[in-house]
Amino acid sequence: WLKLLGARNHCRLGAMQRFAQHASLKTLSGPWQCVLGGLPSIAVGSVRTKKWKPFHSMYRANRLREIRQKEAEDAQVAAAEAEATADARIVARKADEPRVGTTPFQAARLMRAFDVLPEEDALVTFQTRLNVDLTRESVRGTCNLPHGLSTKMRVLAFCPDDQIEEMIEAGADVAGITEPLRRIGQGWMGFDRCLATPSIMPQVMKVAKVLGPRKMMPNPKSGTVVPNLKVAIKEAKSGSLLEYRAEGEGDLKATIGNAEFSDAKILENLKFFVQTLLRARPRSSTPGSETGTSKQPPGTPLIGGQGGSGGSEVKENYFREAHVRLGTRGPPIRIDPESMMPASAGYFR
Repeated sequence: WLKLLGARNHCRLGAMQRFAQHASLKTLSGPWQCVLGGLPSIAVGSVRTKKWKPFHSMYRANRLREIRQKEAEDAQVAAAEAEATADARIVARKADEPRVGTTPFQAARLMRAFDVLPEEDALVTFQTRLNVDLTRESVRGTCNLPHGLSTKMRVLAFCPDDQIEEMIEAGADVAGITEPLRRIGQGWMGFDRCLATPSIMPQVMKVAKVLGPRKMMPNPKSGTVVPNLKVAIKEAKSGSLLEYRAEGEGDLKATIGNAEFSDAKILENLKFFVQTLLRARPRSSTPGSETGTSKQPPGTPLIGGQGGSGGSEVKENYFREAHVRLGTRGPPIRIDPESMMPASAGYFR
């Protein structure tokens, strides 16, 4: 019986080898050859290779994907840091390079002189660095410039649904509470400024996670939570309402005009904005505060106005540096902080 069984298996093995050669399959050799379901088996080594090879290639692909993602993240972080450094620092200079400061009047004329390639709808931006500690106090608010910008601002007014027609007549582009909240929750952001009343704010808090990261959430400090929506809408649509906020190390940036403004209008807006910042300065930077008196040299009179200008030094030191710029191509023109004070003659010569 053993001989008959061996001859039978030998015949089957010959047929299987011929089928394997025809199908270009790798069969087992020696005693490991067997029959499973009438089909030839694959070598143990090739089976292990095919089992483990996908894992090796998967690990390599995942590793390459992680490397590419890290390189992309590093590039984004480097670009963000470079942009923040360019906006925060007025001009990158060497240690031995002199710093030239101009008066606001001279800066306005130099800004026009360097406008060789005029840009369409170029804006005049004012940037300064304040001597404040933003970890303890904040510098934030709104003001109405004497000469407003002719910009097209889309205003969203959060109000009860029965007041939609009144707000639309007052100048709002979108008004209401039910429909705007639903559209904002779906990702709609077709507005530039949000206004709301204190009574409607509990319902607006439903979309705080959407508006908050974009810095569009209504806030009393920014002047967007007001009792009279109609007046706020008219001010926002006129373009005279300017919202400012200090960030980082006290850096503050605001738009005070455009290329169509005359130098006189730009200087009036700049002077008004500087006065607003001085009124809104924190207590730690006000004259006569503990922080201000502790930094004064010995022998300084405690009562302001005696033996020197102790209060004026604090005011002048409130602005560390400042500059104006026309458009994105023009160079930043540095302004001397002392000549930028409202009582200075730097606005006229």
